[in-house]
Order: sequence, then C-alpha cells, then structure tokens
Amino acid sequence: MSQRKESNKVLDVLEKMRVIKKSDEDFEPDFDMPEAEYTEPEPEDIRPAPAPVPAPAQPVYTPVPETPYGISGEDHSLFWDESPQTGMSTDQYLDIGQLYSVFDMKTAGTDTIYLIESYISTLPETLPAELRRSIILKIVAASGFDFDLLLNDGIDRVAQLNDYSSRFASRTEELVERHNVEIDALERQIQQIRETINERKNLHKRQFLTIESEAQRLKDVLDFITK
Repeated sequence: MSQRKESNKVLDVLEKMRVIKKSDEDFEPDFDMPEAEYTEPEPEDIRPAPAPVPAPAQPVYTPVPETPYGISGEDHSLFWDESPQTGMSTDQYLDIGQLYSVFDMKTAGTDTIYLIESYISTLPETLPAELRRSIILKIVAASGFDFDLLLNDGIDRVAQLNDYSSRFASRTEELVERHNVEIDALERQIQQIRETINERKNLHKRQFLTIESEAQRLKDVLDFITK
C-alpha cells in the first residue's frame, strides 16, 4: 500500500472521529519533512529581584573637644566662666574696647565722660586744679551739655569695671584653689608610686640574696665532690 493511501485512511478515520473537518480533506502532509524538534521554553524567572542592600552608613566623625591645660574632667566650667548677667567670660583677656562693648558703652562721644577728659587735656597743667575745674564746668555749661549725664557716665563705667574686676578675681581664686586640690591629689599619687617602686626594689633585693645564697651553697657541694 502506498504511502498516500495510508494517509487517506488516517484522514478518514480522523474525520469520522470528528477530529478534523471535511475542509481538511485536501490536506496532504509532507511525510518527507523532518519533524521540528520541540524545545520546551524555559520558564521565566518570576522571582522578585532581591532588594538592594543599603550601603553601611559612614560614621560621622566628631572631633573630641580639647580640655584646656591638658587636665581631664567633665567639669569644663573650671576653665570657662560666663556671667549670666553680661554673657562675659572671665577666663580670657579683654581689652577696654571689648569690655565696653560688652557693657554696651561707647568709647567716645559728647555724651560720655571722655568729653570732659578732652577738655581737661586742652588746659595747661600749670594752672591750679580748682581753676581748671571751674573753667571746664563753664565750658560744659556754655556748650549746652548735661554735666550730670557726663558725670553719671563716668560713675557707671567705674562701677561696671569694678564689678568685672571683682568677678575676675573671684574666678582666679576659684581656679587656683581647685587646681591646688588636684595638685595635692597628684602628689599623693606620686608618693604612692614611689612607695611601690621602693617596695619592689626591696623585694628584688631579698629575692636576689636568697637565690645567690642557695646557688653558692650548691656550688660549694659540687666543688667538693668533683675535686
């Protein structure tokens, strides 16, 4: 039986089984065509992509504040005192201009005591003090300036300076006292260390003499029996 007849029989059977329609009767499979190899598609990777690992946070460098004078301790007020009234430190040098700036005072002007000072400097020093004083009072009055205002400015300046000087002196005494306490503690520690050193030296001397005595004893015995 020819290959074509066999094919027709197969088609008839498939048609009876309603697997194919009649319109497929003219279908002539090409048995000479090699079957294509079936390759099963690879399943798509549906797994979620791993979340990116965040880079470790870089530590923020914070410089350690230096302790003045190289002395450790948490009480940094020992080295910095600031008045709650003026906000002024008593642990640093301030010239007169800086002091007056903190006091909120002028360093010159026609409404300050320095106006009177400038008048004094214009008068010859050979004049008697009472005469110079009288002349200055007349000049101030003739110029229309308030003498009491100028005088009070000078009094206020002296009071502010004396107050700051007093606080500065108190701060110095406080620092000296606290430093002396620390010095005493360090001196006691030094004394203890010296005592520890002396004890170690005495221990070393005692141990050395004991070992030397025993070694000499054994040497004498060995010398006796070997000679």
